[in-house]
Amino acid sequence: MCSYLAPMGRLAAFPVGGGTEIRLPRGDVSYEVLERAIYRPVLDAEGWDSLDTVVETETFGPLTVASLRALLAKASDSGDMLAELDRLLAEEVAEANVHEGLTRRMLTAMALRDQPLLDQFQDRIFRMPLDSRLVILGPPGTGKTTTLIRRLKQKIDVAFLEPEEQALIEGDAASALPHPQSWLMFTPTELLKQYVQEAFAREGVPAPNSRIYTWEDYRPELARNKLPILKSASGGTLVLNKTADVLQPGTIGNQAEWFDDFDAFQQASFLGQLARDAEAVAGAKDAGHAALGGRLVDLLAGGATRSIPATLFALGGFEERLKELAADIRSTTQDQFRQLLAEQLGKDRSFLDALFGFVATLSAESEDEDEADADLDGEDEDELVARGDRAIAQAAFLRAIRAKAIAEARKRSVGRTSRNGKVLDWLTTKGMELPPLAAIGETLVVQRAARRLTRAPRDFVRTVPTRYRAFRRERSADGTWYITRTVPAGEITPLETDIVLLAMLRNARLLLSDRTLMRQIGDTLPPILETIRDLQRNQILVDEATDFSPVQLGCMAALANPNTESFFACGDFNQRLTLWGSRSRDQLAWVSPGIEIEPITIAYRQSRRLNELARALASADEDAALASLPEHMDNEGVPPALQTGLGGDDLVRWVADRIFEIEDSLGKMPSIAVLVEGGEQLASLAGALDEALGARNIKAVACPGGQVMGRDNDVRVFEIEHIKGLEFEAVFFIDVDRLEASEPELFEKYLYVGATRAATYLGMTCQGASLPAPLRKIEAMFVDRW
Repeated sequence: MCSYLAPMGRLAAFPVGGGTEIRLPRGDVSYEVLERAIYRPVLDAEGWDSLDTVVETETFGPLTVASLRALLAKASDSGDMLAELDRLLAEEVAEANVHEGLTRRMLTAMALRDQPLLDQFQDRIFRMPLDSRLVILGPPGTGKTTTLIRRLKQKIDVAFLEPEEQALIEGDAASALPHPQSWLMFTPTELLKQYVQEAFAREGVPAPNSRIYTWEDYRPELARNKLPILKSASGGTLVLNKTADVLQPGTIGNQAEWFDDFDAFQQASFLGQLARDAEAVAGAKDAGHAALGGRLVDLLAGGATRSIPATLFALGGFEERLKELAADIRSTTQDQFRQLLAEQLGKDRSFLDALFGFVATLSAESEDEDEADADLDGEDEDELVARGDRAIAQAAFLRAIRAKAIAEARKRSVGRTSRNGKVLDWLTTKGMELPPLAAIGETLVVQRAARRLTRAPRDFVRTVPTRYRAFRRERSADGTWYITRTVPAGEITPLETDIVLLAMLRNARLLLSDRTLMRQIGDTLPPILETIRDLQRNQILVDEATDFSPVQLGCMAALANPNTESFFACGDFNQRLTLWGSRSRDQLAWVSPGIEIEPITIAYRQSRRLNELARALASADEDAALASLPEHMDNEGVPPALQTGLGGDDLVRWVADRIFEIEDSLGKMPSIAVLVEGGEQLASLAGALDEALGARNIKAVACPGGQVMGRDNDVRVFEIEHIKGLEFEAVFFIDVDRLEASEPELFEKYLYVGATRAATYLGMTCQGASLPAPLRKIEAMFVDRW
């Protein structure tokens, strides 16, 4: 007796006659499978039984025993138990308790199919080492999600990890959470998330909401609550605009190339800024400061031949001297600016209160900071800890005056629409006359440059959003990637947010993975790097990966602990239901260096008839795999049903009659889903269908927004966009011609996904008399009733 998760458990995946070599404490041992039985134990009112038990030996089988208890109840007291078993099996074949070959269990509930054992291909994949990076590609029903779940179940249990795997998660390699909790899984829809959570629960794996996310939910969690991209009380400058149309159509399909362009830009921009800061220090009037700047200029001049971590390590040798330089200048300039404020307060005691009142009106506005203003972010620590109305007003005053001083030194002006520009305009309206500030500004330029050089590791990650805005301005101007119209500088769309996130995560990963740099930084790790390090998990899993863009998948992969690099995803190009989803193996390979792509093609969901339909509907994409049925599977099924010219009461009656046919054939209600094109159909069709089915005491319930409503034996009505990853015994796809009109680019994908949700019974209807083109060529495969 051993656990399926143990090394010996591998034997359960092999057919009779198959075998493998297994590493045991006493050494490697070769095994061959001679006999095999798969039990599905259940406890009912009469006691224990095993349903649909599969028995196979070298001389017979495989056979499926509907009830093992019924079989054994007929056993005699003969001493030769093997002979008695052969007699019982032969007798039961005639009585329909034993079937030759394999049978498929009917789905009576909306859940992932219970597959007690993986086949040998799935088994090899789920037992791959912890530090593997893999994408499983396969058609619907091939057990991709089940393989991911079984893998996680094994890999979170330290007792089943090999010694080399345990070394990856211990000591300095440990993540911020205990290993059993150090994982994240992503799904494209909320309904699929719930579906997967239920599957985890059946496997005994706790899967709270804090470990399974949709990207729609996790994106703001990262971009607003963890990283300073989206505006919040604690940082960020950009407002998420979910409806803005700023990207060219070609950009959406080529996001990897778009990101690569931005990544090269932002790294070059960062190094260029370091070089300019070194030159600014070298231009200081103080001879000592200038000499220090000269050494920095020489150092950074060779940056092109070094990696960014190596450049930052070399720069770290000057950190203390740069901090002293910045502190000296700050103490002088801060006193001068505070003197200006004190003089104004001498004239108007209510000045700070009035300024706070004005600044408060700016807090809800979309700040359109110019580049010079953005550079001042975090310049003065006092501003970051300002508490109280007058302290906040003072911080705003000092920031605006400092911006003006630097602008005068650079012979520029502060942007009128920026926050600082508005504060300066307000000061003017209050009659405050500022003295010439260019001289102070020149010293501030040196101070700011020195401060930026000391915090270069932080800024390499933190100021990516600022570099993205510069990139967008340049590319918009030359008509690359973006639609040539003015993009609101203070806004960002979801797909843009993704490439900013990926750049920040990869930049942080680059630094955190450099042991030499990390030893130099020691306990003074910038908070932004601490935050990203704490976000990393020992295992990252992705279901329906092709619905996510390569950039989104890249973000997920970048969340893997650099020590484990564990990233497992699964998907199917034929089932991609998003315009931005991943479209090819090349795009998946781009996600993470060294990622492997494994196909699995044996489908356990559908009958032979529906598998043939699915193969006919599948695209000709060479990267997409086609399904084949398991050997010895006895599951012919029935042809799919189709009716055209249906609407109103006729549509409802046709669907209801087909449901009655299914119940009559099976003797009970299986799991049934009705798929509609849009939410406006949902309630009306569910209500009409509920009334029509009432004659058989069957309920139909609407499931708006992909929510799971009703009971297992109810007929559930879903919008097609939420159905990804689910399976039912019977599915009715309503008004497929309407879907073709509303989703022309994704229609064939939706058609394929909808058709492959059904295990045995599939019904389709059209409003019009003519079929969509993909169905016309296979019309002969359909019947009008069962």
